[in-house]
Amino acid sequence: METFLVKLSEEEKDIINTMRKIILETDLKVKERVGDIMSSKNCFLYEEDGVFKYGLAKTKNHFTFHSMVMYANPPVHKFIVENSKSLKIQKGCINFNTSNEFPLELFKEFLTISAKTDFTPVINHYKTKK
Repeated sequence: METFLVKLSEEEKDIINTMRKIILETDLKVKERVGDIMSSKNCFLYEEDGVFKYGLAKTKNHFTFHSMVMYANPPVHKFIVENSKSLKIQKGCINFNTSNEFPLELFKEFLTISAKTDFTPVINHYKTKK
């Protein structure tokens, strides 16, 4: 299945592919697949035990990184708010235009914290809803 990568510049592809690699190397519990996030099509989705955990997408205006870990855990959200300068942070997603806005070192640190955070309550919540 084609992803949003086909519409990106080579520099943007490099950034997204580096982020994908960081996700898969840092959080060994997730599996990557292609799917839709809200109105964004053909995005990279990361699931733990069949439950959505992260997502990487490109909207018409910016890149977005979705995190159910951040959404469900205020300390994780607080970490990224306190350590970012130019990111547009919502409750469950981080929007950015360039890698300069979301430095890869910060992204890796955020993923390391996220991977260590117990995601079981979220998994259990969604599995009981099915």
